[in-house]
Amino acid sequence: MTQNTYYSPRLIIKNTECTSGMSGSISFPGNNQANTLKININDPGFQHARLFNEELIFYLNYGSDDSVPFFRGFIKNIAPTDTGVSITAIDGRSFINSKDSKMVELTDHENYDGFTLAAFLHDYINTNININNKTYIGLDGLRDTYPSISMSGVRSKPSPAYTLITNELKKAIDDSDVEKPLNYFIDMVEDGNKSNITFVKQKQLTTAPSLYLSFSDGILSYKYKRRAPANYATGGGSKFTYGSGPLGTIGMSVEGDFKDKNEARQELIKKVLLQYHESDEITLECTKGHDIGLGSIVRLNIEEEDIDDNHRVTSKNIKFGPQGVKFSLSLNKKPIILSDYIHAH
Repeated sequence: MTQNTYYSPRLIIKNTECTSGMSGSISFPGNNQANTLKININDPGFQHARLFNEELIFYLNYGSDDSVPFFRGFIKNIAPTDTGVSITAIDGRSFINSKDSKMVELTDHENYDGFTLAAFLHDYINTNININNKTYIGLDGLRDTYPSISMSGVRSKPSPAYTLITNELKKAIDDSDVEKPLNYFIDMVEDGNKSNITFVKQKQLTTAPSLYLSFSDGILSYKYKRRAPANYATGGGSKFTYGSGPLGTIGMSVEGDFKDKNEARQELIKKVLLQYHESDEITLECTKGHDIGLGSIVRLNIEEEDIDDNHRVTSKNIKFGPQGVKFSLSLNKKPIILSDYIHAH
């Protein structure tokens, strides 16, 4: 693990603070998955406390004092040991994304017709989660996507609300700039008092980077691999093939209510090219950038032509303990330009 002139982690559970004898990891996996903290605490005082579903707040304080918590979640697993306790905490999305949460079933008689996706999520959380004057999931950052997603006509079998939300969010593709379509993901944004659920639109890669990394400034090591994304799609009576498929033909199907084959084809093009945004995987071991948000733009300045460029943050992981902090970032590849292929076939 890396050393720093200042590293002072703090953990707060039920108004009890721990500042030493801690080690663990925090995962921000992206792709709409909940953030998770796993921590071992060498403090017998926590061994027999009733901690399930209690709020856990963690300040990393790496390099300087955090002004807001680095992680906020709710305890979902407790395992006492001889000298302390091991804890797993998950962000507030755990209350809408488990078999134990209240299921959502949308029928012709009970539904959210007339609601947008954001309005549905807001209503569901206020009605079922944030009750008894307790806020598990903040809503201050919740806004509609562009284009907004209508819940009219949406029907479902009993399932966690989060499953329904993530499925519907796939429809939100902003193609106002036809050459650079952008999709959305779900994130939790901390404001100091609570973590707020929000829909985040991917940034254009031409956006000013939030972080610059090189071997002389921040990068300890990196790994880079290319994987084959889908280059062929069918749906709505239409087909779309991107390029000649040098890595092999990999297909995908796209479902939807399309008014004609042309509308279906435009959707196929967007879906295939959006996958090409993530065709390469870059993993970095870094000494800085711990606070960077998912979806942020990172500029790599390294002697590797394929990846010496701007990239999006897709996930990040932190390991911490008495020896210091180890930090890794995952990035994806720049996108294909849509207009290059929109009339290809």
